[in-house]
Amino acid sequence: MAADDRSSFAGTGLLWDAAARWRALVLARRAQFERLRTDGPDPAAYWRRRAPNYYAAAKARTGLDAFVRAVLAACDESESVDARWATGAEPVPATVLDVGGGFGAVAIPVARTGRRVTVVEPHPSMLELLGEWAAQVRVSDRIRVVQAPWPLAAPGSERHDVVVCSHVLYPIDDVVPFVEALLAAARRACLVTLRLAGIEQAPAALFRELHGEDPVPQPGFGDLCAVLAQLGLPFETTTYESETTWSYADLDEAVTALAETLLAVERPGAAERVRAWAQATLVEEGGRLVAPRRRTMSGVATLRAQAVRS
Repeated sequence: MAADDRSSFAGTGLLWDAAARWRALVLARRAQFERLRTDGPDPAAYWRRRAPNYYAAAKARTGLDAFVRAVLAACDESESVDARWATGAEPVPATVLDVGGGFGAVAIPVARTGRRVTVVEPHPSMLELLGEWAAQVRVSDRIRVVQAPWPLAAPGSERHDVVVCSHVLYPIDDVVPFVEALLAAARRACLVTLRLAGIEQAPAALFRELHGEDPVPQPGFGDLCAVLAQLGLPFETTTYESETTWSYADLDEAVTALAETLLAVERPGAAERVRAWAQATLVEEGGRLVAPRRRTMSGVATLRAQAVRS
């Protein structure tokens, strides 16, 4: 699909179990990671190391990215509907629930437009950066934080005008209750974005060289659309293109991060091979080492809450 193409889907009888396929992909990737990695997994440490890089990349963007623009359009639409029902009244700013909101890549620009945002995020390192950024741009009073995993953090009877979930679903094996909880929390619309195809921090060729096999792919946007169709949920889609890169403070940080991504932290000779690749590939930009920029395609699935509940 070309960027900004729009399509509509409704549930029809599928020839395969899309939710089972999604689960199989996630579990196969997880099993490969557990089989190949030689260091003990520590999700908290992983996010402590990764969060500053993602945070720096988000803050360096100029203008609003395509998904944030879609979220703001959904907020405008919700406010317009409310204003039509209250003739002559100013519309109340839409409320937004950002599930897996991290350091605020979506929440901060939305809050800067005057909307109130609730961010659900389990990782404290992400929330520290969210608090720092919110204070810098003076929107702390418009952002509420719930530190918990989803759907355990689902707000019960509380609904938000717009619910968003940006690049969060890739490792979620039980995707159906996750998505159903998103929809249950939406008063007007729910927007979910994923890449059309996975993109790895380190090249597959280097992974193959170190392990003798390819990395198992993550589920992508097409897999999400199949799950939604299987559930019988009508939804609209758009696609957008964005630029992706990774940056590092120095060569040592790059080698540490890449070796971890490649599941090769303690593999003999891996650090030297990763260092050679990084020295040949990364370039200095703004005082950091940056990987070559790649254009990636993502999709947005928009579900209307009224249709879900009918």
